[in-house]
Amino acid sequence: MCKKIDHLSVFKRNLFQNKKNLYLKIVLNEGNLMNIIETFLLGKENNPDTCEDGLFISDYLIAVIDGVTAKGTHLWNGKKSGCFAKDILLDTLKNITADSNNRIFLEQEDSAVWILKKLDSALHQKSMELYPNALPLEEYPRASIIFYNDLRKEIVSYGDCQCKINGQLFSHLKKIDILNSELRAYHLEYAILHGKTIDDLKRNDVGRTAILENLKMQFSFENKIGTFAYPVLNGFGIEPHLLKIYQIQRQDTIILASDGYSELGDSLEKSESLLKEILSEDPLCFRRNCSTKGLKEGNIK
Repeated sequence: MCKKIDHLSVFKRNLFQNKKNLYLKIVLNEGNLMNIIETFLLGKENNPDTCEDGLFISDYLIAVIDGVTAKGTHLWNGKKSGCFAKDILLDTLKNITADSNNRIFLEQEDSAVWILKKLDSALHQKSMELYPNALPLEEYPRASIIFYNDLRKEIVSYGDCQCKINGQLFSHLKKIDILNSELRAYHLEYAILHGKTIDDLKRNDVGRTAILENLKMQFSFENKIGTFAYPVLNGFGIEPHLLKIYQIQRQDTIILASDGYSELGDSLEKSESLLKEILSEDPLCFRRNCSTKGLKEGNIK
């Protein structure tokens, strides 16, 4: 069950990239040991104190956490909500795995729900300690998570982090994100037809501005059942029907990643190469890589 790190690869990034990226590749060898082949983590500001992504590695639980970009204005212990959520979830995973009594829960069939409820409860508790009175929905800390539980040989996804299993992609793209991405693209294309340039729109993303209210409205669909419903850890309870579980077998190769990689390759180097190509071709992220936000000047990704 213990992990063995064959090698750790970190690639320097070009200074114009604009996506939060977290990448982890694992191979289960014949002895069912986890071989961590390569990992990479870098926030969009190249500052670990503001990075909204988190990577957790223990002997039998490995997780990729993607804090949701803040839509509100409140700070949480001096940090934006996505970064605060990531910190709380990392601490909670550390506490879960540090307590040997929890191993029995991690081995059970419903361990995925047990872990997610623990994480969501911790997020709720810490949020209420700082702001006991009700806040607008957009202010609360949120995060997506995908993790591998080696005790059960399964990947669990709750949110829009992605994974690959033996080359097959599971992206977990949200329908509500597709809607808002296409609406943003519509406004950007309209602006271009009326004389705006890509450089103009990089300085003033009118498409992003046009969907800001939608991005706040979508919080009402969190952890619900329905067409636009989607899973996210927000401290107000999970919806078990929205989680995804994938069984893993000996000698499988798995990749866990944040949604910052719009095209996930079979290696870190390939994923980075694809990202560089995509952002060079479509820096606003509204054509080849249709997204709710594009390249922001001053960020490294």
